[in-house]
Amino acid sequence: MELVERTLKVLLALSEAENGLSVSELSLQLELPPSSTHRILATLKKNGFALQDETTKRYRIGYRVLTLCQNIKQNNSLIATSHPFMKKLSEQLNKTVTLCVMEGDHIVCIDYIENKDTSMFYVRTGFAMPPYATSAGKVIQAYMNRKKVEKLACTQEMEPITPYTKTDFFSFLAELETIRKQGYAICDEELQLGIQGVACPVFDCKGEVVASVSFNALKSEFFLTEEAIEKLKDCALAISRNLGYQIL
Repeated sequence: MELVERTLKVLLALSEAENGLSVSELSLQLELPPSSTHRILATLKKNGFALQDETTKRYRIGYRVLTLCQNIKQNNSLIATSHPFMKKLSEQLNKTVTLCVMEGDHIVCIDYIENKDTSMFYVRTGFAMPPYATSAGKVIQAYMNRKKVEKLACTQEMEPITPYTKTDFFSFLAELETIRKQGYAICDEELQLGIQGVACPVFDCKGEVVASVSFNALKSEFFLTEEAIEKLKDCALAISRNLGYQIL
């Protein structure tokens, strides 16, 4: 019981720390032994409930908490900023619009504007998807450091999910270069047969990609037109600007 209480205290502390906390800061704040604090954080990180910055080594709350408590949405600036723009795009396209982030080695949906077609797709808050087989995962990786992309590929095998899933890593890298140039990624039946998806990157004030905004459609609808993709680009750019992103 004591371990459970300590873990809950760590989660609560992380949820209130805007810039994250180090092991020593958490240990001091919660009056816990550093060794115990580190073990708790390692377990939370392993299960997606805490994220660790690779540079500063500080920990912050993980988006997987969304699967336990929807109320976290109200305190999440990314979701709060994105929601109205996603809603507008959903109304324009009459499609479900999804907001995803990279969490560990998976793409996770953290918010979506539901439309009548939602039930056809893998769209659920907290749902984890392989990054190599989704438009969201592709577009986020296209703007990531190449070493991070290679490291990510090493953590999970690129297994075929459908007959159209691309599993050759070098071809995947070439596709990422194309995505970066055109500003959007397309998933053509690679995750789900008969379904196409398109995603655009969302940037923060530092110019770093923090999320993707996307929509899916039945391939038979021929919906991935230049007009629809331009509307998606406009939506992603509007979200990025409201997060402080400036085009140089």
